[in-house]
Amino acid sequence: MKMKAIRLSEFGGPSVLHQVEVPVPEFTADQMLVRVAGCGVCGHYLLNRAGHFSTTQLPCVMGHEVAGEVVEVGSLITRFKVGDRVAMIQRIGCGTCIPCRNGQENICVSGAGFYGEQISGGYGEYVIASERNTLHLPEEIPLDVAPVLSCAIGTGYHALRRAALPIGSTVLITGASGGVGIHAVRLAALGGLRVVAATTSPAKAQQLKDAGADHVVVAGGGGFHKELRDWTDGIGVDGVLEIAGAATFPSSVRSIRAGGRMVVVGTMEPGNWPFNPALSILKELEFIGSAHATLNDLRKIIQIVADGKITPEIGRVMPVSEAAEAHRAMEAKEITGRVVLMHDHAMAN
Repeated sequence: MKMKAIRLSEFGGPSVLHQVEVPVPEFTADQMLVRVAGCGVCGHYLLNRAGHFSTTQLPCVMGHEVAGEVVEVGSLITRFKVGDRVAMIQRIGCGTCIPCRNGQENICVSGAGFYGEQISGGYGEYVIASERNTLHLPEEIPLDVAPVLSCAIGTGYHALRRAALPIGSTVLITGASGGVGIHAVRLAALGGLRVVAATTSPAKAQQLKDAGADHVVVAGGGGFHKELRDWTDGIGVDGVLEIAGAATFPSSVRSIRAGGRMVVVGTMEPGNWPFNPALSILKELEFIGSAHATLNDLRKIIQIVADGKITPEIGRVMPVSEAAEAHRAMEAKEITGRVVLMHDHAMAN
């Protein structure tokens, strides 16, 4: 059986993405087959498409932000049935390694892998899924919104949870107008934090304030620590969610108060970041890595969105066939929030 998919056969610019027909993924007894309704477009894809991830196995079908409907189930599946609407986290864990046993299936070391890199992703009409990475989707959440739950919202939720900042703390969020960033702003404000949002676009400042930011810094060159020290009466911020990467990292470090912490969430450009360890020693700063959402994080996000506590920021909905244009628009920073690519059958509904 064949399916339509946008396949990455070589690394390069958006033009390397082509629609082809490929075999529908085969699933095992403890897996199920999901017909994909839509797939979010993450900045991670841009780096992957350009060839910056050594684990990507070409040719591959990209896309790790997936939601859809179960169409077949393996004999060992007990919690899902054909017709169930579902959303998934980005990785299928093994369930037996140390991270999985500790509820950290997002960093599983021996499972089936990550959508769009080791296993076929949501740019195809079908994906495999497991009870270890999948949750039921309530009717209140439409399928053109559901793809952003696990990554665009869940990644920031996971990072804020790892930051463990008390209510009333001040958090700086860089790359704030992107998909992960703007949802992290909403979540931080919902959690009672005082939020500073950093963006390179003056035109996006009001959107960030509307999302809950108490202060917005426009920092094209990344140098904003003096402004933040003044804004915090010389103290600095309690924590940073570093999403942008190298461009903002030096200023982000200088913005942290003594005894504060940084959670490193993402990077918009590959390569090493400049780092002077003296500041971390003198100020006893903490640096924490943060990957994507766990299954339990996704469970919380589904409830938050279903209850209307935050509204997902969907910048544009496009057909999957226009994936190359979606990548181009993201690289040009034309979009606030997330692009969602919908398959033809779901667009028709």
